[in-house]
Amino acid sequence: MIWFALGAAVSALAAMLARLLIVPADELHSYLAVSERPYVEGEIERIEEIASTSGQLLRECGAKEFFIKPSNGLDGVPFALIKIVPENDLAIHCVFEKARDEGHPLYVQMLTEQQAQVY
Repeated sequence: MIWFALGAAVSALAAMLARLLIVPADELHSYLAVSERPYVEGEIERIEEIASTSGQLLRECGAKEFFIKPSNGLDGVPFALIKIVPENDLAIHCVFEKARDEGHPLYVQMLTEQQAQVY
């Protein structure tokens, strides 16, 4: 009986140790990507003076936290990311309405928290 108890204790300890050492894969979250709208003729000459139009749209819509990215990788257009969660519901609805009027392309991306912040 002692050997049985000792074996069970060793197995339990090994299982707990393995659980601590194995890092779970990062969870994917959905993000709304708001690309820059096309610039008008007068803006192109002073492009360095213009703030990100996608970031400006998110600020106008009351987004509390979002990320500005320098390039989407496809055509080099800057964009902003906002996480699709209930806390951002009102801001996202506002973005959908205003993006259509202002000409911002919208995309949904599945990213980890680290990818959204870094890449």
